Amino acid sequence: MATHSSKIWPYVGAAAGIALTCGMVFAAGETLFSVALDSQSKRSLFRRKTDDDSLAQHDPAKQAGVDEQALQWFDEVKHGVTIRSYDDLTLHAWRFDANTAVPLPHAYAICLHGYTGEPSEMASWAFHYANMGMRVLVPAQRAHELSEGRYVGMGWLEKEDLLRWVNSIVAKDPDARIVLQGNSMGAATILDACADPRLARNVTCAIVDSGFSGEYDQLLNSVAGMLHISKLMAKPIVDCGSLINKVRLGFWFTQADALAQLRRTTLPMLFIQGDRDEIVNPRMLDTLYAACASPVKKKLRVEGAGHTLSLRTNPTLYWQTVDAFVRRCFHIAA
Repeated sequence: MATHSSKIWPYVGAAAGIALTCGMVFAAGETLFSVALDSQSKRSLFRRKTDDDSLAQHDPAKQAGVDEQALQWFDEVKHGVTIRSYDDLTLHAWRFDANTAVPLPHAYAICLHGYTGEPSEMASWAFHYANMGMRVLVPAQRAHELSEGRYVGMGWLEKEDLLRWVNSIVAKDPDARIVLQGNSMGAATILDACADPRLARNVTCAIVDSGFSGEYDQLLNSVAGMLHISKLMAKPIVDCGSLINKVRLGFWFTQADALAQLRRTTLPMLFIQGDRDEIVNPRMLDTLYAACASPVKKKLRVEGAGHTLSLRTNPTLYWQTVDAFVRRCFHIAA
């Protein structure tokens, strides 16, 4: 009897070890979801940025090249507008008229901020497009600034909101021509929408700055980097986080696949990234560009620029490239 028991105990111990490991991995996946995607969680990065001034002060998105003149203009002339999301949230945006005596006919720009950011960080972009003669819309992504919502979709949920913002413009101006500009998660939002058959043909071109290939890969890189572990070790954590995301938000991380969208898009695309990006792998620029099926595409690598900092690092090169691309797509004489 004792001999039989001694044979069983190693299996019991192994089973207990496996159960404990699985429990730890699942807890880590739950933590990942709470920290990264639940803006109201006590552990959320959103709350940490609100409570910790040092985090907000050193946030790359806050340093993305917003000059004082653009920020003052943004605060003084903005007009609030709202729409309802597909899941019945009130989404907020700031609207701006063209900042020229003779606006470009039917020309609009939609500027999308990044993860844990806010519309004002897009002030430089909004100011530039308004000075070109465009009307500008700068939405607050769901769960950011004045927009309702608890959870963040890293671009996948937000693409549904972008489609509605586009439609809100087209409903008032059926002849509208629209350029989309997004930074980081704002770029991911555009990438996730670029091949959607529901995207209005009024969208003329898109500019994505510091975008990433998909939610799964980006979270995998982030978890591995933050915990100083290999991607192989980080994978079970992200897989559990993906399961939790599927249960709560209705989609797997792998569904938010920008590369799959790019392989089907015909939308003219400009990809921008700094070669010193520490959040999104700088090689992502070539990956996105290679995947893009559009016959009109261009890429810009800015030397010495970190995440979303290409404009601040080399504003002359940045705007020369962007302006030439927009003028080409909008058929605007130089």
